Amino acid sequence: MRNLKTLMKINYGIGQISDGVMHAAWTGFLVFYYHQVLGLPGKMAGLAALLALVIDAVTDPMVGHLSDRLKSKFGRRHPLMLLGVLPFLLAMIALFSPPGGLSTWALFAWLLTFAILLRLALTLFYVPHLSLGAEIEQDYHHKTSLIGYRIFFAYFGVLFVSVIGFMVFFPATAVYTNGLLNPAGYANFGLFCGLLAASAMLWCVFSTKSLIPSLSQPTETINILSSLLAFMTLAKTLKLPSFRVLFFILVMITTLAGVNSTLMTYLGIYVFDFSAEEIGLINASIILGLLLASLIAQTLSKRYDKKKALAVCLIVGSVVGFSPSFLYLAGFFEGIPWAVKFLLVFLANGISQAFFIALIILLESMLSDCIDVNEYQTGMREEGVFFAARSFATKASFGLGSFFAGVALDIVALPQGAKPEDVAPETAWELAFFTGPIMACLFLSVYFLIRLYDLDAKRHKEIMTEMAAAKSRL
Repeated sequence: MRNLKTLMKINYGIGQISDGVMHAAWTGFLVFYYHQVLGLPGKMAGLAALLALVIDAVTDPMVGHLSDRLKSKFGRRHPLMLLGVLPFLLAMIALFSPPGGLSTWALFAWLLTFAILLRLALTLFYVPHLSLGAEIEQDYHHKTSLIGYRIFFAYFGVLFVSVIGFMVFFPATAVYTNGLLNPAGYANFGLFCGLLAASAMLWCVFSTKSLIPSLSQPTETINILSSLLAFMTLAKTLKLPSFRVLFFILVMITTLAGVNSTLMTYLGIYVFDFSAEEIGLINASIILGLLLASLIAQTLSKRYDKKKALAVCLIVGSVVGFSPSFLYLAGFFEGIPWAVKFLLVFLANGISQAFFIALIILLESMLSDCIDVNEYQTGMREEGVFFAARSFATKASFGLGSFFAGVALDIVALPQGAKPEDVAPETAWELAFFTGPIMACLFLSVYFLIRLYDLDAKRHKEIMTEMAAAKSRL
């Protein structure tokens, strides 16, 4: 069984910066830019995000199918990963540089077209990259370590883009007291995001190519018709009970995360009255999550097993993360010094991120365990198919979350292009109520799904021992 060195784990993990960059740009800036700056209605901005993610999600099983069966001297994963780099760069630049003077429907079409291209390009890298991780590390606890590196760099991408974006590209000016309303910074921001993600993707591809000779070769050849119909393989993955539970947990978590992440910028501006620079500092609290998440995941996993550890992370993350909105609704922030309000929001965000990132690490590790169970039952290593199903769950539901967020913005009737002082207190209260009590209850409801998961460390060890014994007899 392969024992990866720390440097190789880092090289592998760096590739996930691309997903973090896309996530931060998409949720923190893109919807706000098209809705509040360019004037696209919230439902239309949310619908474009939803359609792009659903179309992208349908292609994930196709890429996973190809990734499992591609035969080349560069391996199964690396050629597809490399293929996604240039389209991603170009699409990211285009998204934040729409031509001036477009009508509402033309602007919607521009957003939809390049959002689809961006997501498809990332899929070419993302699905094989996830599959590569499951292939190079198969130990029950070592998986959690490797996934910790990948999640660390994903959130590093989120952090870096958020902080640099808010504080460097969108500073306050005499005309725009909140720099996010200034259209001038978005084109350079898109270029920055594209170059950062493309560089991380290229680094990962070329720094991990030394692993190619030791990786598994495809057991089946590519069939074009089967690849086009690979979406149907989702049904196959859902036949595995443990994976089926994880699939629906992912759907719930990422739908809610899509809503929450899209609305966080609005919450910071219109509820807590933070400037763009101050929102950037709040987002820097993710550093706490990055420093603590892997330790939390591994410690809880070894002490309680992954299922109970997942529940602990969900409950603590939800209670702490949504507490600022509860405090606002209770009137706690009225009349208190700005520094106290900022510190409370900063700490709540940082601590909750530590547990939510740990939750993601655990989910990814549990998914890899399910792949081992599938190999035990079928004799086939199908990382691409399972991670494509995972990617479908997260992308489709995250798109649904973005759509719901757009609908919520229209329901609370937040004026487009409004300065914080122009927003009615009732509107701010409604926004805080939605992002506090309602979201907290929805997140905590995922606990009832977690209780259905039935694969533990003991059973996984038995499966791996039996497979090792069977292989030794060949």
